[in-house]
Amino acid sequence: MEFCVLSKDNILILEDISCSDTAEIITSLFKQGFILAPVLIEANNAEDARRSFINRFTWEELANALKNNKLLRG
Repeated sequence: MEFCVLSKDNILILEDISCSDTAEIITSLFKQGFILAPVLIEANNAEDARRSFINRFTWEELANALKNNKLLRG
């Protein structure tokens, strides 16, 4: 599975991009002020994806990816 990462303040939400209702969930989260991180994480479940994201990427890497229009994969 591949997960996208949405963030707001200290909250991280990881959504499986292959689920049929992901677009609706992401739209709702955008309306609540979440942003989409420029990252896709491959993992067996959301908890593993969260762990991978936290252990793999720094906020500086994410900022640079946004600035340079790049997508990071983990």
